[in-house]
Amino acid sequence: MTAQTAKKAQALAPPARGNEANGWTSGLEVRHLRAFVALVDQGSMTAAAQVLGMAQSTISEAIAALERAVGTAVVVRRRGVPGIHLTPPGRALLPHARGVLAALADAHASVVAASREARTAVDIVANESVSSYLLPPALATLRRAWPNTRFAVTVGTCTAVREGLDEGRYDLGLLLETDTGAGGDRPAEAAAAPGDGPAVLADVDLVVFCPVENPLARAASAGVPRLALARHTVFSSDSSGDFHALLRGYFMADGGPGPRLESAGSIDAVKRSVLADPRALGVLPAYTLDEELRARVVRVVSVRPRLPRFRLVARYGRKAPASPAVLELVDALRRV
Repeated sequence: MTAQTAKKAQALAPPARGNEANGWTSGLEVRHLRAFVALVDQGSMTAAAQVLGMAQSTISEAIAALERAVGTAVVVRRRGVPGIHLTPPGRALLPHARGVLAALADAHASVVAASREARTAVDIVANESVSSYLLPPALATLRRAWPNTRFAVTVGTCTAVREGLDEGRYDLGLLLETDTGAGGDRPAEAAAAPGDGPAVLADVDLVVFCPVENPLARAASAGVPRLALARHTVFSSDSSGDFHALLRGYFMADGGPGPRLESAGSIDAVKRSVLADPRALGVLPAYTLDEELRARVVRVVSVRPRLPRFRLVARYGRKAPASPAVLELVDALRRV
């Protein structure tokens, strides 16, 4: 074979399988495989979204991206037949997708085991109520599991949490957000991994409370109309930010002047201010009042309509991927 003939044959030959595989997987992401396996296991987009803690549209987008990456449909819906069905390429892909996710889980376990011995630091910024009432039990568990890791906590407002994460000063931010998230954005979705966005860890009830000698305490269980609070002073911890704006909007919703809103500066100061004035009221996350309720020095006032809820949200810093200690802390907070 002449050199010219060999060169022509080489040009006509199909590409090597290794190069072909690299091109085939260039657009493929782990989140696509995770959504695909969940969809197969759960049988519907809705159920898969619930299991992964994501919006249904996010699952649908992940499946579409997976099909673009592999160049063919992997699932199909049949008219009049409930559920989803795998195409032949989808059936071929499924065991490999499970294998990839299993391998990643094994790799994560190995990294965690090695990381526990490394000396490192995790910098956390959190709202005051989260720092004082939710983080201590979670961090007690983490410090035992990660003896060589330093966990440092900074207290900040919602704005300070977001700004600190954007500037790369913290590995993890924990804050209470409204259902619409910051600045009226769409609700944050629960994240399966840091790359998927903020993680919603729990719903948080806000409560109005008063000293046991307050006249409203006697009517607390029956429910008190919001308008009946107009003659009272209501203490909260913040003078601005998401929490203050939410309370002002709630108490002024009837069109009247509403109660007098006072910022006490901290959660402890709210409690002390309420206990110092028999006619005062306070508004705090429910989990901050366990001790006072057990001691029967305050009563929760059931107000109609009920106060809006917050959500405990974890936002990850710019480091990618997040350290295994950060991921374990988020899981511990879910349990707390």
